[in-house]
Amino acid sequence: MIQDNMSVRRALGKRAAVAILGCASLFAAGSALAQGQMRGDDSSDTVEDKGSLLHQVFEYTKNNSYFRVGVLHFQYYGTSSRLKVENAQGLAAQGFGSGESRLDHTGSSTGNLTTLGGTFGMYIPKTGKHLAMEVTLAPPLKLDFEVSKNAIDESLAPETNGGLQTGIPPLGQSIGTLKALPPNLTIVYRPWVDTMFQPYIGAGAMYLYTYDTDVNNEVLNAYGNEPTLNLTKPVACVGQLGMDMKLTEKMFLTADVKYVGCAEVEAKVNNIVVNAPNLSPTVGPINVGTVSSTNDFKAVLYQLSFGMHF
Repeated sequence: MIQDNMSVRRALGKRAAVAILGCASLFAAGSALAQGQMRGDDSSDTVEDKGSLLHQVFEYTKNNSYFRVGVLHFQYYGTSSRLKVENAQGLAAQGFGSGESRLDHTGSSTGNLTTLGGTFGMYIPKTGKHLAMEVTLAPPLKLDFEVSKNAIDESLAPETNGGLQTGIPPLGQSIGTLKALPPNLTIVYRPWVDTMFQPYIGAGAMYLYTYDTDVNNEVLNAYGNEPTLNLTKPVACVGQLGMDMKLTEKMFLTADVKYVGCAEVEAKVNNIVVNAPNLSPTVGPINVGTVSSTNDFKAVLYQLSFGMHF
């Protein structure tokens, strides 16, 4: 997928977050409206009719929501296909093979990161606070995009088909960086809501939105050709486990684990030109073109946070 300019990408990221938060607001509005004209009910998950729908939404949100803020750790466990040279031509075909070719014992991955994260939750009406909807957001995650296996310390094309040594150096581990803004929405079930310890399970979806990619690998930038990294942006499924520990009537601590999977991310590095020291004095730079991989995205988000009921 070809990415737009940086301002458009950032706007799309903001719209994705706003869309998810908008869903929460619409849900609250629908819930408040469904409560209708209920009066005199002491239950915390009902709304009194004060006249305006906006007021009902505000009252419901105030009395039936919570937030958590804490440390969030992103750990990537995904696997990758072999790196694929998509259409090698000319001298590049002598090193990588003509046309499309797969490079044995190679792959790609992404790095891990620890940052801050927050969760907003709202109880679903008429469930006795056993069911809630949660939206988890974090600052943009700046992650390393990496190659794996033999691509780290072995040349991808050590010699031509005729047996000539190319001198193309290994890539090393890091290819570049990317920013991820992965908002996720889950529905959470708590079997016990009046105890000190409240375990829960949940399921939902995460939008794997990435932007602001940068290829800073020295081997790939040897000629200042400015290669680009493009990533597809699928929706992944989320499974969730956690435990709330009640501190007071308003405050609690939470340990939360989310598994993210069921998604494939295709990565492409375009405009690759490499230096083959043993050949370049005669033939100049070698235009490799595009190298891609398909990643079976699997990650776990670990979160330890402090929470408060509104």
